[in-house]
Parts: sequence; structure tokens; C-alpha cells
Amino acid sequence: MLRNIASYSRLLPHIATLTLDYANVITRAGIRSVSIYNNGVPGASVWQQHLTPHVGVTSRCRVVTRHHSYYKSKNKIYNILKTMPKKVDVKGLQEIRLARRQKVRKYPPSTVYLQVLGSGAPGSPRSLYVFTEQARYLFNCGEGSQRLAYEHKVKLGMMEHILITHKSWENVGGLPGVLLTLQDTGVPEICLHGPPGIDSLYYDTRHFMRFRDLNIVYKHYEDRNGIFGEGNDPLIIQSVPLWAKPEDSEGANNSEEVDAAEGAPEEVEDLFSNEKSGMKRPNRGNDYYMNPAVKRQRQEESTKCRNLAVAYICRPPPKAGALRLEKCVKAGVPAGPLLGELKRGQDVTLPNGKVVRAVDVTAPDDPGPVFIVVEAPTEAYLDALLENTAFTQYQSSGMCEGDVAEAIVHFTPSEVMADPRYQEWMARFSPSANHIVINGNSSCMGSEAVHRIQYKLNHLSETLFPLLKDTGIPLKDTNTCTAEGSVTSVNGSTFESPSQSCGNLSLQQEENSCNSRSSPQHCIGPTHQANTLLTYHIRPKKKLDRSNDLVLCPETYLKECYDQEKFKPALLSFKSKLQASLQEKQNSSDISGNYPSITFLGTGSCIPNKTRNTSGILLSLSFDKNLIMDCGEGTYGQIIRLFGLTKSDEILRKLSAVYVSHLHADHHIGFIRLLLARRKAFHRAGIYNVPKLILLAPFKIMAYLSSYHANFEPILNDFTITGNQKLLTDGLKLDQESYDDLCSQLDMKRIDMTFVIHCPNSFGVAWTHKDGWKVAYSGDTMPCSGLVDIGQNCDLLIHEATMEDDLEEDAKIKTHCTTSQAIQVGRDMNARYILLTHFSQRYAKVPLLEDLPAQVGIAFDNMTVCFKDLATLHHMYEALVAMFAEDYDDMLEKTAKKRAARERLKQQAKVEGEVQ
Repeated sequence: MLRNIASYSRLLPHIATLTLDYANVITRAGIRSVSIYNNGVPGASVWQQHLTPHVGVTSRCRVVTRHHSYYKSKNKIYNILKTMPKKVDVKGLQEIRLARRQKVRKYPPSTVYLQVLGSGAPGSPRSLYVFTEQARYLFNCGEGSQRLAYEHKVKLGMMEHILITHKSWENVGGLPGVLLTLQDTGVPEICLHGPPGIDSLYYDTRHFMRFRDLNIVYKHYEDRNGIFGEGNDPLIIQSVPLWAKPEDSEGANNSEEVDAAEGAPEEVEDLFSNEKSGMKRPNRGNDYYMNPAVKRQRQEESTKCRNLAVAYICRPPPKAGALRLEKCVKAGVPAGPLLGELKRGQDVTLPNGKVVRAVDVTAPDDPGPVFIVVEAPTEAYLDALLENTAFTQYQSSGMCEGDVAEAIVHFTPSEVMADPRYQEWMARFSPSANHIVINGNSSCMGSEAVHRIQYKLNHLSETLFPLLKDTGIPLKDTNTCTAEGSVTSVNGSTFESPSQSCGNLSLQQEENSCNSRSSPQHCIGPTHQANTLLTYHIRPKKKLDRSNDLVLCPETYLKECYDQEKFKPALLSFKSKLQASLQEKQNSSDISGNYPSITFLGTGSCIPNKTRNTSGILLSLSFDKNLIMDCGEGTYGQIIRLFGLTKSDEILRKLSAVYVSHLHADHHIGFIRLLLARRKAFHRAGIYNVPKLILLAPFKIMAYLSSYHANFEPILNDFTITGNQKLLTDGLKLDQESYDDLCSQLDMKRIDMTFVIHCPNSFGVAWTHKDGWKVAYSGDTMPCSGLVDIGQNCDLLIHEATMEDDLEEDAKIKTHCTTSQAIQVGRDMNARYILLTHFSQRYAKVPLLEDLPAQVGIAFDNMTVCFKDLATLHHMYEALVAMFAEDYDDMLEKTAKKRAARERLKQQAKVEGEVQ
């Protein structure tokens, strides 16, 4: 009851009197309630459960208690509660799913297919989604999997198992985001499979990601001889360990890595601690793993298993052949119970004495096609792959034809697949076996929605919104697509249309001879480089399906704009104002030049959606120096998508520092991928002595990074960290020599930081360049005087504007800003220009604003601006509203309903107060 009422009070925080009355109801239930006002902000309240009359609070908080007036407010409270939105009952969803699970598992699955979610292209995730009616499986979960699943409506709600082939960020980077999605959809439990230590990622993120209702269980690869899934489970899976060939250096650094993990900061703030009071803290049994002795034992096993890969041999249970009614009719079988007996495989005798055999009127039994998922991360694993006998049964030499593998999915890198030993292993399978390759050789990044909005925005300004360099999705050729079904890629090469013959390739129609991957010595079955949504059907009919392949249709996207009645005049008006503004700038002495250049890689809050990724800003300081502010999931992918691989490598080699404003996951979870990509960028350029990256972040990020270093792969030698706490303007703890050296490395005259009002250890920053310009960045915060102080007279303020003005009280509760509050902060600091970012995902296209001042602009993903562009941005708002008119009108309608509901509640409360 406490939890539900607390959540209800957060939904309508603007009715302060009602919040106080809720205290009466809770107190009557035997629980004392308190409202804690953090830093004097009445909206930042929490409910706490106390069974004793004494409440302990810090000196910075003031406590408000209410006397008992339960009977007086009883009817009023319950009448209002009836009208309030209901909180999602996660436990109820879990019970429904468990009941459904018991019901649907009475029979073997009728439909099983493999679908590529992430193709493994540079900057994109690599992940394989396996569908059955009863459950879903995910093999590997690269960074960005959550966003692709959302865009392509890949249902994760029935996910039960996530299987990891090797401990690397490419395989687990998307795990935290996907786990949050699973929790929100009511999944009660998820099982992680793979090398020991993969579950450490969950424990290491628990301080900045909330897993309240999801039980996460690690299944060891050796449990039950590596086999899981029996009885009514939709898949039976065998884990096959593959150990890398021992090297002389193996184990040399094991103790050092364990000590590094143990030496990491242990006291890490729970960034959601203000929401824990009175609420269940799940998985308390997992505290067992925090025992020092157990932790060290697990750490030692995890470190030893860094050279372990796990392959998976999978097959659905056998399924009886379907009853063929036409044959039953022909045999004279009447409708009734005899059909049921035949379906169960029993022969029957008709009234006329005729015996009808079940085998004559049913389709052949399906023994359960086999598919294999494998990764050999390096050549060191090839001997283990060739020598392992677990695969023999499913290769051409197998004794039973029904055991021959139907499909093999390879997460193996292309350079390893080119090794003759790997090709020998592939050739051991039947020539009819299909090989699906998910690795960096793919060019499909998987998002059509990102291109859709970029084409529209590019129509407004080719400078601010350049077309993306992601050329992996073919471009539809409008001149020939209707007649011939061809499409052309962005770079001009021709592909076959997904709607043509490649849409559904029956295995009988597909050529089973050697293909281009086969060497003269080895004959390998059909091999398919994966694209997002490539599908392979295992049951009922075995076939490759490319009908969902992505295609770009720029003319369709622009037509959607011009279908909006007000778009064309708004566009012409914007172009006219833009031209006049540019002419005015040429005649003035205003700031000009190409540096600094600001590229927004993510402008959304909390979770990524189709249009806005999580926070990330690329600040190009000069021709040879870059800085990134915040680094949410998918930041590296956004760089690749916008600039292409070659230019992205150049950007990463020029990347000098990453600044992290606070430790919420949507602001730093992409750092590891960026760090590893930067290392590879130097290696591709032939530079192996990689200069260390400067990381400016809350120092307690090191607990998470040190654990990843110990459990997965080395990263600590790739960067140096300076805690943001040492750069506070009102308490600089960095010695002057180190401070001057840091500023010099970044070409800065000053670096100023301040605490802001959000979670513990949240910071705002102001960069003052040696050339004289100044940029301030808020991170996540409520209106904050400290930020105003350090940002005084800046040329540009980049400020979060998470919510619309009508949700000001919600913004207080979540310690964010509304658009008007962000603009006012800029005015208070006398900022020359203001760019708004970090919009709630409810404003995916364009935020709601009553008025956009001349010095204010709105940030979009993949938008690049220089100082000379800032004066023109406010002219764009009218055209944006016209372009996304349907979305904007929907938001206006929702806002009007909220206002009306608030007014009705206020009036109702007023009338009832007068009556009482």
C-alpha cells in the first residue's frame, strides 16, 4: 500500500495538500510518513516507512509530519485515487507471464526462427534473437541492442535466456539496457549463460541502474554437463567450452587483475537511494556474492576464464507430424475421436473394418532441426574448435541424418574465419548447412528510422544536418523499383530488392554448392553475411527470409513532410530568414570560424528511442583536438553513422578527453566501447603506443571500470582519470601544476566545475578556451546557481530541458529542468546563445515551447553547429513544428487533457473543502 500511494503522490505532485493528506492514510495504517525536502526543494520528497515513532534525517533536511485526520479525509482521498493513473503492477505482469508459461508449454513449439538483431557492423551491436511461441532467447547483446529492438518491434517480453559466447564488450555492452527493458515488461527472471564473470556486469551497474523486480540468475557453463532445457522447454541447449591455446604470458597478470578489482573503490553511492526507503530491495540473497572470500573466489575463476569461449548447440524438441485432413477424408475417416487417435500416432480401425495407419495420414515427424552458435575470438581458439568432439554428431560424418546441423551462426571475426583451419571446420558440416555470419564485415547498422529523420532535417539545412555516412542500407531507386525491384545503395552500388526473389529463399531453390567463402580444398555450404532482420526459419519450413531487409526511401520521407499542410510555407519562411541572417552575419564582426564545432550524438534522456539517442556531445576544439561530453550507450555507433568509419577513426585519434557529468547510465555506459574503438583506430593507423585518454568523471566510476578490466578485458591502461571533485571552482583540490598541465593538454585557459542539483556527485562544467571562447554544459540538473556562476558571460550554454513547462512539478521530483527554466538559467548567466538538449522521450521529434527566444536553439541527434550558425537556429522552430505536425498536435492534446484534469481536481478539492 505504501509503495502504491507513494507512486500516486508523485503523479500529481502539484496538489501539495493532497500529498499531505496521503500521510494521514498511511499513518492510520500503522506507518509513520515523512516528507523530506532536499536542499529546500519541496518537490524532491520521498516517502519512508518507519514502524517506530522516531525518524533519523540529516541536518540539511526538514521533516514535516501530520496529525491524524484519517476519517476526515477518507472519502476525499479514495475518490481522488480513483481518478488517478494506475501504476504499472510489475508483480501482476509477472504472475500473468508465469501462468501463461505453464499453459503454452504443454506442446513443442510449432514456430522457431532465428533473426539477426544486430549485424555486427562497425558501430552496431551484434546479437541474434531466437523466437519460439513459448519463450525468446538472445545470443550476445551488443551495445545498442535495446534501441534496435525498440525500433523493429522485436518483442523482448518473453525473454528467458541470454547466452554470451565470449567475455567482450561487443557481446555484453547492451546487457544493462536490455535488462531494464525486460524488467519494465514484467519478466520475472532472466538467466545469463556463458563464461564465469559475465554476471559481474549486473553487480557493477546496480548502483546506477535500478533492478528492483527482475531476478537475474547466472547459469554456469558446466552445470548439468552443460545441458539446459528439458521437459517442456522450447529449446534444448548444450554449452560447449572452447579454451584458447595456452600462451607463455597466460596467467602472468592474473593476480594483478584480481588485486585491481579488489582495490577499486568499494563505497559507491546508490544514485537512487532516495527512492529506496519503504520499498523492497530485491535479490537480497545476492549479498552472498559480496562476501569478500566468495568475491575473491569468483574473481579468480572469472579471470581464469577470460580465455574461454562458449559455443551453443541448440534444437527444439521433436514434434509429431501434422495430421493431413485431406488424406483422412480420402481414407474415409469420419470426424470424431478417430482423428485424435491418428494425430497421436495410433492406427485406427474404421467401422467397415479398414485399418488406417497413422503414418499414412500424417506428415513426417520433425526430430528438431539443430542450429549452432559459435565464436572463435582469435586464432588461439581454432585448435579447440577442431578437436572438440561435441560437434561431430551434427556434422556430415554424423551417424543420424536427423542430427545434421541446419544452420551455423558465426560471431567469429572475419580474419579468423579466413584461416584455413576455420574453413576446414566449416567444411565438416553438410554442404546444405547454412552459415550466417555476424561480424564486422557487415555494413548494415540496422536503423532505418535514424535515416528517415535525418533526410527530413537535411531538407531544412544541409549544413546543420548532413546526410549520414552509414551506407549499409540500400537506397531505393524510384525510377526502377516498381518495374524491376532493384535498389541502389547510398554509394551507388546495386542490390537485389528484398521484395524480389531474395525475399524468401527456399532451401530447395538455393544453390548448395561451394560459394565464394570456400577454398579450393574445402566445400562450404551457403554463407550469408548478416543484415539486421535477416531471418532463418527452423520450423515449420526451413528457409532463409530476407523480406524484412531494410531499404531507404528518401522521396517517401520528404513526401511525409509536404503532406503536412503548413510545412511548405514554413520551409520557405525559414529559408528566407536563414538567408537574411547569414547576410547579416557576413556584415558583422560576430564570432565566426569552424571551431569550436559542436556535434550532438545523443539528445534524449533515460533510454534511447528511434529518434534520439542517450546523451553525447562531440566538441571539436581545433583541427587536431576533440572532446566528448557525456557518453551514453551507442555514442560510438552515432559517430560511425554520421561520419563513416574512416573519418570516425580520425576523430577518435584526435580525441583527447571524455567528460562525464554524473554516473547515471545514460551518460556514461558507452565509454568502454568508445575506449576500445579508439585503441583500434590507432592500431589501424599503425600506431601501437596509444596515448592515454583523459577521463574527467566522478571518481567512483572506477569501481565499475576496474571490475570490467578484471572480469572481461584490459582497459585501465588506456586512460587516466581526474575526479571532477578536484576541479570544483570553490574548492580546487588539484595542485596548480597538474591543473595547468590538464588545461594545456586540452588547449584550455580555464576548466571550471560545480556541483549541480541531481543525483550524488553531479557536475556542471564551463570550458574557457585559450582562443577566448567559453562553453558551459549543465549535465542533468534543476536550476542551479552554481552553474550560473561558472557560466557567466559564456558564448554558448548547452542545457538540459527534459520536460515541458506544464510538468514543472514532475521536473522537481526528478531533479530536471523545464524548457523555460533552462532558458532562464542562460539569461541569468548572460549566455550569448543557448542550446536545449536531453529531452524526455515523450518529445522524440520536437519539444513543446510557447515561445522560442532569438538566442535559443533546439538540439537534434546528428546535428553539427559552429558559433556562426547559432543565431539562425531559432528560425527553424516554426518549420520543425510544421514538419512534425501530427506529433506536435498529439502532444498539445495530451497537455490540454492534463491541464483539464488538474483543474477538475483542484475544483473538486475546493468544493469538498468548503463542504467539510
